[in-house]
Amino acid sequence: MQKALRGGLLALGLAGATFSMIAAADAQGIGVGVNVGGIGVGVGVGGPVNVAYGYQDGYWDNGHQWHRWQNDQQMQNYRNSRDNHYSDYRHDRDSDQGWRRQ
Repeated sequence: MQKALRGGLLALGLAGATFSMIAAADAQGIGVGVNVGGIGVGVGVGGPVNVAYGYQDGYWDNGHQWHRWQNDQQMQNYRNSRDNHYSDYRHDRDSDQGWRRQ
C-alpha cells in the first residue's frame, strides 16, 4: 500500500513539474514539447510554433497560410527567438508576398 502511495505521489510530482514548465513557457509565448515514457505532448500556446517566414505584419506558416500576429508581443517573441526567419518589413514589399525569400 505504501509503495502504491509513494508511486502515486511521485507521478503527481512529475506531472506538476511538467505543467509548471509548460506554464512558464506559455507566459513567455513559446511552444513546448514534452515526451515522458513514450507519451508525447506538444503545446504551442501564446506564440506561433509553425512559422516559415515572419514579417512586421504577420507570418507565413509551413503550410503556406498567412497569419497576422495576435499582438505586438507575439511578434517580438518570434523576432527575438533563436533561428528565426524574421524580416523587419511588411510581407507585401516583395513580389512573391514574402513566401520564397532567398
